Amino acid sequence: MTDGALADSALRARATLELVSDWTATPEQWQRVIRLLAQLDHAIDRRDATALRAAADALEDLDAYRDPGRVGETPPGPPPPPVLERVPKLVDRIGRLRAGRHA
Repeated sequence: MTDGALADSALRARATLELVSDWTATPEQWQRVIRLLAQLDHAIDRRDATALRAAADALEDLDAYRDPGRVGETPPGPPPPPVLERVPKLVDRIGRLRAGRHA
């Protein structure tokens, strides 16, 4: 994968991550977010533009398709601590990746 593709994917991932702290979601949806954040982390480790883009797209899709919850389910809430702790670290790693430094 080219450095340009990696930079484009990193930019997309960063833009999506910057929105996550404003989301509300059900606990199940937050678990999906946590799994996608792990995928982003692994893609950064591998400098894999395709995997980075796929994880960012899947994360962005969660924002578009989140529902308000169903009667009897735990209502949507703000990001849990594991999400709030991981997002800024990923944004920082993506910034270093885009700068060409070891992420």
